[in-house]
Amino acid sequence: MSKDELIEKYIQNRLSSAEQLEFDTLLSSDDAFKKEVEFHINIKKVAQHEDDIAFRELVTGFETKKPQKRRLFNTKWLAAASIVLLLGLSYFFNVNNTANTNELFNNYFEPYRNVIEPIERGTTEQNEKTMAFTAYEKGNYDEAVRLFTNLYTSTKEPYYLFYKANALLKLDRAYEALPLLKEHLKTKDSLADKTPWYMALAYLKLEDKANAKKLLQQVITEEKFNSKEAKKLLKEFD
Repeated sequence: MSKDELIEKYIQNRLSSAEQLEFDTLLSSDDAFKKEVEFHINIKKVAQHEDDIAFRELVTGFETKKPQKRRLFNTKWLAAASIVLLLGLSYFFNVNNTANTNELFNNYFEPYRNVIEPIERGTTEQNEKTMAFTAYEKGNYDEAVRLFTNLYTSTKEPYYLFYKANALLKLDRAYEALPLLKEHLKTKDSLADKTPWYMALAYLKLEDKANAKKLLQQVITEEKFNSKEAKKLLKEFD
């Protein structure tokens, strides 16, 4: 499958498991592909916004037509309004779904605390690891992402994947965070039991409720990290 087809199916939320794996691999290894994905996501957001404005303007125009003109073009306007109404309802349902998933994500997501390199007041040591976790604790997530990337490249310590993914989620870059969380889950390190919760939230942010539900159910069944929160969140899906 071509890269363009992968992106199109991703935007439409129609990727199969195998295609999702291929997409995630490209996203983490191909900078040009990642930029193209970001471009299409932004285009989708702009298009949705413009469609919203166009829909409101058309409905407003229909409502304010002079009586005599409305009679002359009654059939035309009714047909047009019916089509636009159907499209508009579909759009508004999508917008409401997006708003709902974003709201749920914001209500339940909190970056996992720093348990790797606790930062003590008055510390003077400024190695790259300390700088990375200091940036993370202070909310300087762009800087944290940069440093975690360098540290993982040089050390291959799995926890850098986990914290980088958390920082990316905070930056609303769930499409980048998800492949890192999947990779971290394979490592079975001390933080791996927390990864399914954050994967579920990443899927939620990406409006993929089906996969989010599967992971939340796994968290609950296996009594993993935040299983009580997972139960609450799962109930809000219905």
